Amino acid sequence: MRAMRGTRLVVVAALAILPPLGSASAQVSLGPVNLEGDVEAGVRLLPEQPSQANRQKLEEYRDLTEGAFLANLQLRIFTPDEQYSVEALGSKWGQRDQELGLGLGRLGLWNLRLSWDETPHVYSTTARLPLTTYNFGRRLDEVGVRWDTGKISLSLTPTPNLELRADYTRIHKHGDRPMSIPFGGPGSNLLETLEPIDQTIHDLRLKANIAHDRWQLQLGYAWSMFENGHRIVTADNPCFGLPAAVTAAPPGCGPDAVGAQPRGGVSLPPSNQAHTWSVAGGVSLPMNTRLNASVAYGLRLQDAGFLPQTVNPAIASPLLGLPARSLDGTVATTLVSLQAVSRPLLPLTLTAKYRYYDYNDVTKELQFSGRVLNDRFVVAENVKALRPDYTKQNADLDAKWRFGSPLAVTVGTGWERWDRNDNVREVPTSDEYFGKVVIDYTPAEWLLAHLTYRPSARRIDEYNTWVHYTSVHVDPVTATTLGGNQAPLLRKYDEGERDRQRIDLLLQIVPSDKLGGTLTAGWKSDDYIRSPLGLQQATSWSAGADVTLTPFERLSLVAGYVREWIYEKQRSRSGAAISDPDWISDNADTIDTAHVGLKAKLSEALDWTLGASYSTATGRVQTRNPGGAPAQPTPGTAKRFPAFVDSLLRLDTALRYRHGDNWTATLGYVYETFGQQDWRTDTINPFVPAVGSSIFLGNNTKDYDAHIVAVTLGYRFR
Repeated sequence: MRAMRGTRLVVVAALAILPPLGSASAQVSLGPVNLEGDVEAGVRLLPEQPSQANRQKLEEYRDLTEGAFLANLQLRIFTPDEQYSVEALGSKWGQRDQELGLGLGRLGLWNLRLSWDETPHVYSTTARLPLTTYNFGRRLDEVGVRWDTGKISLSLTPTPNLELRADYTRIHKHGDRPMSIPFGGPGSNLLETLEPIDQTIHDLRLKANIAHDRWQLQLGYAWSMFENGHRIVTADNPCFGLPAAVTAAPPGCGPDAVGAQPRGGVSLPPSNQAHTWSVAGGVSLPMNTRLNASVAYGLRLQDAGFLPQTVNPAIASPLLGLPARSLDGTVATTLVSLQAVSRPLLPLTLTAKYRYYDYNDVTKELQFSGRVLNDRFVVAENVKALRPDYTKQNADLDAKWRFGSPLAVTVGTGWERWDRNDNVREVPTSDEYFGKVVIDYTPAEWLLAHLTYRPSARRIDEYNTWVHYTSVHVDPVTATTLGGNQAPLLRKYDEGERDRQRIDLLLQIVPSDKLGGTLTAGWKSDDYIRSPLGLQQATSWSAGADVTLTPFERLSLVAGYVREWIYEKQRSRSGAAISDPDWISDNADTIDTAHVGLKAKLSEALDWTLGASYSTATGRVQTRNPGGAPAQPTPGTAKRFPAFVDSLLRLDTALRYRHGDNWTATLGYVYETFGQQDWRTDTINPFVPAVGSSIFLGNNTKDYDAHIVAVTLGYRFR
């Protein structure tokens, strides 16, 4: 049905638009208006493709079906004086990734644009419903979500100095995606099920721009709303109601099934909205000086009703009473940005920037008398929901001096400061200082070099491991639950002290109009000092080259290669106690990407293109115990994991034949092959060993080989 729907739409569109063969002219006249543009449609064949169950990766973000399809449509109808025009755009009509667009305008006065875009995201085509006997569970046709995006834009220019603009975007997400629902605490069973997706995002933006010779002003308002059609996902617990004799025997539910709740639940993001008002402007001053400034104030609102603390009907306690029916949440944001650029001397350019952002959560701090632990027990504990306020400031100062035409040097410094609530995050205040040196060298027209060196250092005032206990009215030192929580030596990477070194290089070499190339290289090293546990070091580098060669007028070649390497060293501990063993993890990812392309003009009417691209990614996690493994295996004994490997190869070629100035016919072929090695899912088991009730949908990515053939016919109105 999907393919037939697309075929009908394409055929009807082509028959309605295309003129009879041989009616080509320099310009198509339709009475009082003219027509220009092009349309291309054809037939796609899939002589070899993955099975229906193994097509997830091939069609992850696209819709590939056999039959007629619209490759491209771009038409414009306009009056001879160009005062009025109508535009139609689109591709892949009738498919799940189709695009449509319509534009109307009056030159210099108004312009109206409408567009519609569909984007699929296929998560799985191998998932099965979790029934009693997993292997005989009904296979789901597809698990995925589609985004339907509609947009309307209107711009008005009533005077040369005034522009008014309104943009409205509506995004609707619908479908299902996999999610896990736990039953109890860590180590208990879980069930992977489907989360129903029914979400809508509204976004409205209004702007007024006023422009004069020496100053400009912009006024803006933005409104956004998120609507979620579902508030909670619940699922039945397969361990509920089983006798102890059954739960103790593999592949049963294990000891955690004793007293298990009948079902589990996971709350979903609540509906909310936001308003933002902004003013921005710029003014040109004497001495080649320009000042720009902007101020924005926003309100974020959320008042969805509270859900019960548990979905377990067996738990009832007066301690679980809610202090309010809803959050009545309000967050105020303030953004101030200033920039000044001046050229007091011809070779000198000075730039100063400052940015201030304040996040102020003014929601009432609600207090709860008790909470439910693992959906099984009621804990009498006074808990207060604290508000994570913070302020972020950035300042930058640069000076650029041009030494004649070939050389320019820029030196600069910068500063970033975070001020956080001292009762929410571990670090109340952090400061990071930057330095910068940029060298631009152009000794000849055929050579350009751009080198940047940027060191930085982040320092903190203190690190309070126990800050998250301030929301619980108990003594953090004597609390009996302390041993199972955060280790006191842990430093979170976004708050820990860090020294960073970064270098980036760009070379553009164009020795002739037939040969050109670009070389890029980058290196970054982060050293997390005074972090006994957590991220210790992060280093990455990349290097690549792109070359364009045109040895003959009828032949051009392009080629490129990039290698990226990302390394992170982490130190962890199996528990919060100092006596628990440590282990170190070396995580390394290597990504290689290469491409080559060829365009050849075989004759005046026949063109040939050939392309190939290959990318592969390898991830390794190597762990070790410093000082050697423990004498007896423990939860902290380090283990090495097999590598993760992904690879994608794509080959494509096409012959395009031109008939006259208007008609084209194209024959194209594409071959794709994808491979993946992932020890976590290659031999995926629907049940976790020794915890047989943890059931998964089996939605693992499969390798594929695909051959795609397409024949299209195009017509250009000109």
